[in-house]
Amino acid sequence: MDKFNRALNDWLNRCQLIVNNERSSCKLTIEPQGRKYIRITNNGGSVFCFIDKSNGDVLMAATWKAPAKHARGNIYFVGQEGVNAYGANYLK
Repeated sequence: MDKFNRALNDWLNRCQLIVNNERSSCKLTIEPQGRKYIRITNNGGSVFCFIDKSNGDVLMAATWKAPAKHARGNIYFVGQEGVNAYGANYLK
């Protein structure tokens, strides 16, 4: 397993713990979204966030198929997930 996939799986496990503390029946899943992004969904029903494959940035969803601009976090930085129990954080 390469560095990106290992970091993504570790990050997703940490996010699942955050979600489990707030929402008991929500399961995060990975869905490929073209060549540049990975879409993370809640039970397949709504977008939790997007991950930029080129640099590991966590992006808020603008639509079902597209991320918003500006990174909310990065999968490589432990403790800075950039998400809450409902998805990517808003910018402050």
